Amino acid sequence: MSLSCKHGETTLYSFDFDAPGWAGLKASNASEKNLRMNCCDEHVTLKTSKLGTQFFAHKCRGECTSAAETAEHLFVKACIAKAIKGTEWEVSTEQRGQAPDGSVWVADVMASRAAHRIAFEMQWSAQSQDETARRQEQYRSSGVRGLWLFRHPSAVQVSKDIPSLHVEVQLDPPSAWVSIPRETPYGSKKMDYQWGPRIELGRFVRGCLARKFIWAPGIDQVVPLDIFTGEEGCWRCKKPTSIITGFEFRVDLLVPGARPVWLKMENFDNPLGRTVLGEALGRVDLISLGIGQVKERFSRTRGHAYLSNGCVHCDALQGAFFEHDVYGEDAATLTVECKMDSELFDGACRDTPFRWVFDERFESCTVGLSYESSELNIHKE
Repeated sequence: MSLSCKHGETTLYSFDFDAPGWAGLKASNASEKNLRMNCCDEHVTLKTSKLGTQFFAHKCRGECTSAAETAEHLFVKACIAKAIKGTEWEVSTEQRGQAPDGSVWVADVMASRAAHRIAFEMQWSAQSQDETARRQEQYRSSGVRGLWLFRHPSAVQVSKDIPSLHVEVQLDPPSAWVSIPRETPYGSKKMDYQWGPRIELGRFVRGCLARKFIWAPGIDQVVPLDIFTGEEGCWRCKKPTSIITGFEFRVDLLVPGARPVWLKMENFDNPLGRTVLGEALGRVDLISLGIGQVKERFSRTRGHAYLSNGCVHCDALQGAFFEHDVYGEDAATLTVECKMDSELFDGACRDTPFRWVFDERFESCTVGLSYESSELNIHKE
């Protein structure tokens, strides 16, 4: 089963034919028998799947070892190929290649432009992460960027090196959609992701080729930082004071479709974090807003100093536990510009900016890859 076949020295693609053209090709091949499979040079028969996908199949199976594909797999491949066809990129299907170690790979759909190549892999059957990594390394060593679409959500990884998504096929009417994982619930050991909104597959593919599929937007850049505050009574002077309860990097303002990144005060409690936050807060007059100074203070309870809130009146340390007391009553009260330094996000962070994002502005009225801070960057220098 294939979307391509040979006619002499020419490669024919099934998605290039409309219904009358497909019927004419079928009739011509029935009389002339001049079409051959790319995989084994056997005679071809032309078929249409239950989802309406036109494809080439072996007239007689013979000894060919190429695997059969489901109607859903073929449909997704055809959707990808048609989307690429409408861009400046060239498309080929069932594209064979060889890695430097001699191993052979076959890309479901290949998008090519000049020296740049992206392999779109549709994985309908189950596949281990080790096998995915092995196949991705074949592509990488061959100078090809690989992007994976998995039917099984558990196979999807949040990885810069192995971009992957969940794909679904809707039967009536036939259509294909992808979903990008947004986050893994804190403490979960499984790939139990929360998913972003579904994106029509063709739109997603065109967005990838237009560099709208982005890794970690805003990382190591200056990003608007919303500061959340709440009011409480100071334990020492008993006067009302506002304390900072959390921070939110508004990467969604840079790339619609991204999710804001949440940090707590403790995430800035390191040499870099104190510097970055100090520079950001230094641009506003916290005292005039009723917010105490943020600095290191010694805590008798903890037995050491830590970055903390203070009373706006007497500067007494307002312990971190007070932040929980105003939970639900706090709100974003001011915004500053702050560098979203990659070193702020370590294993102690409940949230992370390190995820793939699709820019929702792309073809937003209808209905990309950079490996820098950014897009699936298919244009390596």
